[in-house]
Amino acid sequence: MPGKTVLVLGAGVGGLVAASRLRRMLDKEHRVVLVDRSPIFTFAPSFAWVMLGQRRVERLSRDLRKLERKGIEFKAAEITGLDFENKRVQAQNGEELPYDYLVISLGVDYSSEEVPGLNRAWTFYHAEGSEGLREELPKLSGGRVAVCVTALPYRCPPAPYEGAMLLEHFFRKRKIRGEVELHLYSPEQVPLKATGPEIGGRVLDLLHERDIGFTGGVTLKSVDHEQGQLHFSDGSEAGFDMLIATPVHRLPNVLKGSALVNGGDWVAVDRKTLATAAPDVYAIGDTTVIPLANGTQLPKAGVFAHGQAEVVARNIAAEIADNQPLWDFGGQGACFMETGGGRGTYITGRFFNEPEPDVVMRGPSRMWHWAKVGFERNWLWRWF
Repeated sequence: MPGKTVLVLGAGVGGLVAASRLRRMLDKEHRVVLVDRSPIFTFAPSFAWVMLGQRRVERLSRDLRKLERKGIEFKAAEITGLDFENKRVQAQNGEELPYDYLVISLGVDYSSEEVPGLNRAWTFYHAEGSEGLREELPKLSGGRVAVCVTALPYRCPPAPYEGAMLLEHFFRKRKIRGEVELHLYSPEQVPLKATGPEIGGRVLDLLHERDIGFTGGVTLKSVDHEQGQLHFSDGSEAGFDMLIATPVHRLPNVLKGSALVNGGDWVAVDRKTLATAAPDVYAIGDTTVIPLANGTQLPKAGVFAHGQAEVVARNIAAEIADNQPLWDFGGQGACFMETGGGRGTYITGRFFNEPEPDVVMRGPSRMWHWAKVGFERNWLWRWF
């Protein structure tokens, strides 16, 4: 049997896990090719620690080209076209990449164009923004700090709440907490809507215990930096001196208008197999949309991209070996949420449960903070 080529687009959590698993399971005559616009992987779950000066981006970064020693071919290229009929992918450098199986794990693109003034807001959702905040926060002596969820959906739903609580402790350690008004704004009426009302209520309690204000049900329309005003779509306004916001999340341009999107905003997949409308094409992670029984969507989070990658890799390997694919993605996921002061929570759930996801939050405690520290170290060691 001639060797097969499995092409993996995107070297975030999902793409990296998929490529690594495939390489371990496939014989050497089969190629595993991983493509990403950047040759450097950075561990995004730790960006809030970068913001506070507790991590350096270099410590969280790994060179994807070193995966070659594991037998994974890596190409640093921007994907510009997808030809599902002829099973080819076009790169910006003019190269055409053929495939037998395609795994799309392109994540999201960040944008600020939709909200006037958002481009001047601070963010810890990427490395550059986290490093900028690390330099800016020590200069703050007081004022109104607004943490804003700009639009839905967005990556890692607990992150803005985690960020707000870490900031609260940061200001307390600097003995300026009494001079800082900390407030969080979100389009969701309660935090983490997909997890259900109980978890959302517990997160609200954590915010209130730390005197962090919360206004839900508001969508940011524009930002007036000169007047220090946030303007929301319902006509309400709020003042700020420092704005830390999530960027607007959008489908990567190469996927817009493709047959995989089917008129929506994200790639539609079979929620168990992650198969798309195109033959031998799978999509995983933040690029996809998976509706839940309670009317929400599966959160965009690395833990789900990881689990989906495991399923897709195993099923592709089984098919190449002429075996029956047997793996299904079950919607299970877990994540950590820091609460400040060396404490954290652990949220775990079965999101395909009906009529509501079955989600539990443990902590806060020091154990879960140190578990997150250990997770960071283990993940980077395991996959590189």
